[in-house]
Amino acid sequence: MKKSTKIGMAIVFLIVLVEVILCFVVTADASTLTKRGGVNYYNGHKETWYDLDMTRIVKKAKRIGVPGDYWVSEDGLKMYGDFVIVAADFDVHPYGCVVLTSLNVPGIVLDTGAFTESDPEQIDIAVDWK
Repeated sequence: MKKSTKIGMAIVFLIVLVEVILCFVVTADASTLTKRGGVNYYNGHKETWYDLDMTRIVKKAKRIGVPGDYWVSEDGLKMYGDFVIVAADFDVHPYGCVVLTSLNVPGIVLDTGAFTESDPEQIDIAVDWK
């Protein structure tokens, strides 16, 4: 086998190895968004939290027929049905879609925000963390 072929194979092996490691890091991330931390990286995206009145968000969801009721969980998550309310870029995560969160509760995209201009992959999780 030629020396250039061996080098080429070694480079391909290293690229695959790096991809496997990066995949493991993204999928094995056990960190969780917290009030104190404020920012978390989970499942390949940035998570932040916000605490705003959900009246407008819930009215819109009801008006267009998204099934569920609004409530706040014991740990302060603003829920709609079985999902925590999430703001996201509607071009990346369309209105009403379900996304994974680090909080062991799936999120439902019912809101958006200006943060999407700088990071369209980011999600903002609705909480009541006083």
